Amino acid sequence: MFKRKIITKEPENFEKAYEYAVYLLSLSLRTSGELENKMREKGYSSENIGKVIQELATNRYVDDSRYAEVYLENLKKYKTFGFYGIKKKLMEKRLPSSIIKSVLSEGLSEEEEARIAKKFMLKAGCHRESLARVPKIPCDSSGNGRQEKQKFAQKLKSRGFRGSVIAKLIF
Repeated sequence: MFKRKIITKEPENFEKAYEYAVYLLSLSLRTSGELENKMREKGYSSENIGKVIQELATNRYVDDSRYAEVYLENLKKYKTFGFYGIKKKLMEKRLPSSIIKSVLSEGLSEEEEARIAKKFMLKAGCHRESLARVPKIPCDSSGNGRQEKQKFAQKLKSRGFRGSVIAKLIF
């Protein structure tokens, strides 16, 4: 018969903690905040978690600012989120607020955000021409044009676009 080998976790063992962190990184690229959270869930001590993350950063296995830059570029290229939507995504990755602020200020201009918003509006079925035909003050008493603009403005707002970008595109 086969005997099951029981592997016991040693939360105070630096080598085991380091191996676990490298294993997590082999599965997918992670931020130091995500690694810290996963290791804390696994029961490793705060002292070892700090040492492991410091060692990984020294060896350049973890680089939060580079991760944020690449993640921002991918979101801009493949997704349709605005400034606040991207900020929320970066916060979910447990990145430090200083990195989030610097990456967003350098990497996402209002012009780029407007381009992403236009892409989203086309996907959502809003064509700029149809909005352009709608006067700012509706001609008819029903207010259909205004309702259409408000509907798309709300959609853009829910995707995290800034008010100034929404105003430029719709109103």
